[in-house]
Amino acid sequence: MSFDPRFKKYNFQIDLERLKEETEQLLFDSSTGKYRTQMSLQTNGTTDWDSSTGTREGEDEAQWDQIHPDLAGSWWDGFLKSFPFKLYRARLMTMHPRTCYSIHSDSNPRIHIAIVTHRQARFIFTTPPAIRHLPADGTVWWVDTTKEHSAMNGSMEDRIHLVACLVNTAEE
Repeated sequence: MSFDPRFKKYNFQIDLERLKEETEQLLFDSSTGKYRTQMSLQTNGTTDWDSSTGTREGEDEAQWDQIHPDLAGSWWDGFLKSFPFKLYRARLMTMHPRTCYSIHSDSNPRIHIAIVTHRQARFIFTTPPAIRHLPADGTVWWVDTTKEHSAMNGSMEDRIHLVACLVNTAEE
């Protein structure tokens, strides 16, 4: 794998098995018997599980800096606080099979942790062109999503990442 400054591996890892277990429990909606595709772990104080999901162009991502009220004091609360830097707008994102996001640029870099993934799930950067797979191995990645990019899941199974923002930093 060649060096690409848009991807940096942190020198610490997380307990992937525990993260998978907690993610599975949180994404499953027992009232409907279905899995949620996106879920806010941090909000701006609301109880809306979707408050920080989706496109939020032009909005200050630092507003989503509080643990979701239903997660206060939980494993998730401790997990997000365990990072050596402040996370904002942390959320779980499921990308369904055979899907692709639009090409876009984010206002701030992102932290990505692959929870469930496949070799056919890739980041795509346009300039300079690059295609990259992030393995589900407990690695925490800094990704410079301020550069034009997309993501695709060409597999037949869901891809799940924990994504969080770093506000006003080129790199932590």
